[in-house]
Amino acid sequence: MAAIQLTRTHRILIGVVVAGAVLIAAIGFAGSYAAVRELAEEKGFGRFSVVFPIGIDAGICVLLALDLLLTWMRIPFPLLR
Repeated sequence: MAAIQLTRTHRILIGVVVAGAVLIAAIGFAGSYAAVRELAEEKGFGRFSVVFPIGIDAGICVLLALDLLLTWMRIPFPLLR
């Protein structure tokens, strides 16, 4: 199979898409962090409420990566979905 040749326009478009995806992810993380931290404080997590949202988001990323890996290996695990 021949490799796809990317033109300068393709590379610029890929850069714009990646930058947009990073911006959207940052906005989503900030909103998620603030909401989960506030909820954790209300529920009495104390000082742990500062790192709790990071653990939740990291867990989501790890489980998504695991799902993608297992799907790529043709080992579906419906419980992850």
